[in-house]
Amino acid sequence: MLAAGTVKGFEKLNKNADMFRKFLTNFYNSWGLETRETIEPISVKYVKDSEGAYLKFDYKIDGRKEWLHVTGPNTWY
Repeated sequence: MLAAGTVKGFEKLNKNADMFRKFLTNFYNSWGLETRETIEPISVKYVKDSEGAYLKFDYKIDGRKEWLHVTGPNTWY
């Protein structure tokens, strides 16, 4: 599993850094071992818009680019 601190944008998270670390562990653990090997984090950034405040997590899985709203260590969509 990749260290959260190596994901582009992590250094700008400030107070959300711990939440992202916990989320990333939970996210990886939610997948089987074979799929975990295909996950490639791209970037993370704090976003505040009409949908509220969240972390936008961009990544690749099985070669497809995806992104998630991360609202807590155990909550993403």
